[in-house]
Amino acid sequence: MAFSLGKRLKATREMLRLTQEQVIEQLENRFEIEISQQTLSTIETGKRKVDAERELPAFAAIYGRAIDYFYESLDLPPTPTSATYFRPSITVDFDALTQRDKLELAAELIHTVLQET
Repeated sequence: MAFSLGKRLKATREMLRLTQEQVIEQLENRFEIEISQQTLSTIETGKRKVDAERELPAFAAIYGRAIDYFYESLDLPPTPTSATYFRPSITVDFDALTQRDKLELAAELIHTVLQET
């Protein structure tokens, strides 16, 4: 599978249940980086590169991840390209998640199900 920094950024944002607007607000308020929603969309689809010196460290801080997390190997077993994550309106690209991300999602799902029963 081809590595995609944009896919990894998007999958991480969705896993954290952050909207693009929330990320843009934090980029502006915490790091004085101004980007539009359209620009964030083009980053997440891989149509625009991320500034490795300024933007990537900011994304890493907002998402609570080390920079190298976004470059970890994506050698994952084949899975559907997207699946529903808790709510039908949110999808996660499982191809862009690490095994650790998948385990965290599974643990959160189990916790949620147990709380509801």
